[in-house]
Amino acid sequence: MEEMTKEEMQRSLIKKAQRGSTELEAYRNLLEIIGIEYPIDQKEDAK
Repeated sequence: MEEMTKEEMQRSLIKKAQRGSTELEAYRNLLEIIGIEYPIDQKEDAK
C-alpha cells in the first residue's frame, strides 16, 4: 500500500468534492485508499 501525505489526502478530498461527491463519500473513499474499514450505519445507507 502506498502511503499518502496529509497534502495528498487533502488534494484527494478536494478533487472528489469538485466531482460532486458528498463529504461522506469522499471520506469513505479516502479510508478505503489507506486501508481502514468505514463502519456501516444502517440509517445512513437507507437514505
